[in-house]
Amino acid sequence: MNKKTIGLITTFLMICNVFCCYSIVGENVNKTGRLDDYSVSVSCDDNSMTVYPFETAVYGIEVTNTGDLIDTYILDCPDLIDCCYWSSLSIEVITLSPGKSGIVVLTVEPYYVEEATYTITVRATSTNDPMVEDSVPTFTTVVIDDRIIDVSTDKPIYEPGEPVVLSLTNIADEAIEGNPTLEVFNEDHELVYGCYPDCWIILTPGKSFNDVWFPSVPQGKYTVEGIFLTYEEEYFDDESFFILDDNPIEVTTDKNIYESGEMVNLRLTNVGDSTIDGNPSFLIYNFNGELVHEVYIYLWIELDPGETFDEIWWDQKDKYNQQVPDGGYRLIGQLTTSPEEIYVDDHRFFIGENLPPNPPIINGPSHGKVFVEYEYTFVITDDPEGDPISLRVDWGIGGPGKMYGPFPPGTHVKLKFAWNKIGTFTIRAQTSDPYSESEWATFKVIMPKNKIISHNPLFLQFLKRFTNHLPLLERLINLLVK
Repeated sequence: MNKKTIGLITTFLMICNVFCCYSIVGENVNKTGRLDDYSVSVSCDDNSMTVYPFETAVYGIEVTNTGDLIDTYILDCPDLIDCCYWSSLSIEVITLSPGKSGIVVLTVEPYYVEEATYTITVRATSTNDPMVEDSVPTFTTVVIDDRIIDVSTDKPIYEPGEPVVLSLTNIADEAIEGNPTLEVFNEDHELVYGCYPDCWIILTPGKSFNDVWFPSVPQGKYTVEGIFLTYEEEYFDDESFFILDDNPIEVTTDKNIYESGEMVNLRLTNVGDSTIDGNPSFLIYNFNGELVHEVYIYLWIELDPGETFDEIWWDQKDKYNQQVPDGGYRLIGQLTTSPEEIYVDDHRFFIGENLPPNPPIINGPSHGKVFVEYEYTFVITDDPEGDPISLRVDWGIGGPGKMYGPFPPGTHVKLKFAWNKIGTFTIRAQTSDPYSESEWATFKVIMPKNKIISHNPLFLQFLKRFTNHLPLLERLINLLVK
């Protein structure tokens, strides 16, 4: 065999070797010749909590794609075998790019009084390779409830910017009297918000002191800590919650109030940043929680960001083909993108004549100085139909005012404002439910001139003689002392 033949054979073998390295059937090969694989890591920084019966433990489970390819993971709790607690995951499917992480919230609410520790494991399994999975256990310990106060939020998960209602409740059998404090901390225990009311209040059993926080903070886990200081004791409790943004859909109707028998347009909008597709459905409940209508659409739709699916109408007939009575209704919309992944949102609307909520009560200083910030409290009373209530505040400087909320009845909304000129201003505040508005409540505030010149008659006579030949200075002094 000559050298030319040997060279050809060697070249052929080298080409075959390269081709094999890049053409292994069923595998993914990157440019370095290394096989790409799927991998996942599941962790929880604080996987052990102590709670009281009926109190919620909230865990932030971090799922990380440690593989080389984009992957979708199914999330579940394989050891949910007893019935001593309620528990749920915020999402059941998560898609991550290589190196990226996502937060899944596990909520656990024990409802047995006996002291015990419950182990719940959160598992993530790759949909591309079912052999790839990882998990982390959580340990929830229930202790006997000997507290006096309970500190809580109105729900465990919020969207960014959504108001957080903070509550401090007397759960004892007798009234307590003292000064409440509420503080919110991030995961590094840095204070991000504080409520320090300069008041001494009486809380009867079951009554709450409420405050509202308008967060402008990054997504993550937060803890509200509450103190109730009495003459003799200092009572403490805390509660954790999350601020996350993971719902790409918004459900609405074309109007908030309908006449009896009027057609209702049911809408589902993609409010996310990427295109989503799935199977939509709608459920309508009355305010007693009874299902009155359901629509299952056997159609797969695709929605670009900002696009709305609005092809479904409801004729206000119930499942017995009867006209539903006047009142408030709740629309729940769903978009099923896979058997394991469902996005859900809700919306309230009203049929018939809706009664508006009561006006708020305004408390705060009636006199002040310009450029000084003053705090005012707006008390949300109630709504005849029990609807959630929003608050609009006009500080008397023009414009329609700013909207806050919604809030539950009994909430004390604290807002601060500073006027930049002298005069008399009228603070106006108005409450609204999803369908109507209240009358305006008003509160007058006077920003007087700062009198820097004494009104002593002898002093004023001296100034008058001194300024006879300085008319401009005389005019200035007359303005200051008026």
